[in-house]
Amino acid sequence: MTAIVGILNKTGAVIAADSATTVPRDQGNRIYNNATKILRLSDTQPVAIMHFHHTEFMGIPISLLASMYRKKLGTRSFGTLKEYVDDFLSFIHKEPHCNDKSIQDKYLCLEIRTYYDKVREYSVPGLDDPMEESDHTLTDEEILEIKKARLIGGMNAIYEVLIEGEKTVQEFEGFTFKQFQKYAKEDIDALIQLCEHDGLPTDMRAEWEEGLYKYLRSTFFFNGTGIVFVGYGEDEIFPSLIPIFVAGIMDGRLRYIFDPDDESRIDSDTRSVVRPFAQTDVMNTMLRGVSPAIIEKLDDITSDTLSNTKERIAQTLKDSGVSEDIIAKVRELDLDEEQKKHDDQINDFIQQEYVEGLMDTVENFGITDMANMAESLVAITSLQRHMTSAEETVGGPIDVAVITKEDGFVWLKHKDWNTGE
Repeated sequence: MTAIVGILNKTGAVIAADSATTVPRDQGNRIYNNATKILRLSDTQPVAIMHFHHTEFMGIPISLLASMYRKKLGTRSFGTLKEYVDDFLSFIHKEPHCNDKSIQDKYLCLEIRTYYDKVREYSVPGLDDPMEESDHTLTDEEILEIKKARLIGGMNAIYEVLIEGEKTVQEFEGFTFKQFQKYAKEDIDALIQLCEHDGLPTDMRAEWEEGLYKYLRSTFFFNGTGIVFVGYGEDEIFPSLIPIFVAGIMDGRLRYIFDPDDESRIDSDTRSVVRPFAQTDVMNTMLRGVSPAIIEKLDDITSDTLSNTKERIAQTLKDSGVSEDIIAKVRELDLDEEQKKHDDQINDFIQQEYVEGLMDTVENFGITDMANMAESLVAITSLQRHMTSAEETVGGPIDVAVITKEDGFVWLKHKDWNTGE
């Protein structure tokens, strides 16, 4: 896992990242503190990236991918940071290794297996929970029917909780269900064989195809890599930050997310930016003055309190002999607007009392202050994980780099074994 942050004002941009990387093992995860998550994107221009989550794209380490792109970019430059993003996406889209059919097939197999495992995980109750009837012993056929119902429940849960409402990946908008069935036929065959091996029903091909099709077209990714572009285009006098998320290439179509509204740009209206990524809970607590988990809990408590209060009023009216029609109207009251007002008041208070003052301070920071702040935000996350987590998923040396229009990309702190040049 990872903790990275970008801090921007009119002076420049400072980026910081920890060095921890988690490697899954049969006996449990192994954590190494040697990853470099800040990478130069150009030898001549003030542009860099940070990355989080998976350290590879289609089997290529992100560090190698950035190096390959930097070499291909050469001395070329673009007017805006967004043009670097577009050019980088075009580069990985055309990269021969990523366009190898066997590599894309492996990627599809990975996603299908991940979806299969997640469906089993989301099945309620669990697939291995007891199955019994009071009047007779279940037959094998009845057990398979119960498992089928539970698997369908898992598929529905994934869709309703994670996928529903998600946009369609841009390059998959024209990818029809029939095209998917044809493209993934052999992989779905293998999935059905896996079901048979695991003692699951084998008559669910249509359900697996439908669920996978919805998942693969959506902008929710179980696997993928976050890449944050930071720096300047030649025509830009102030820095900006653009996050994207890339997952892989399937049937020649790149699965990636870019939301224009997620870009942070220093301009006449926005004079400072602090953007944490990956494990953001501790940094957001520092920046907002209160833990996001506490805010979420307060929202839940408020919702429950409003609902319980409404029911108590209804019960009091009933005990007082008020007509059922009036009691029914009380119980039908929609309190969502009151909940929203409550949430807005809390958020406005946080914004005014904590965020705005902090951002005013960051606006006037020099590079040294920005660097100290960025390093401290990552360090406090590492300390919190050290004190509270079974796995210290944020840790190791903290790399810090600065990007300015005048001096370009400069390392302020970096692990001794790699200068990053």
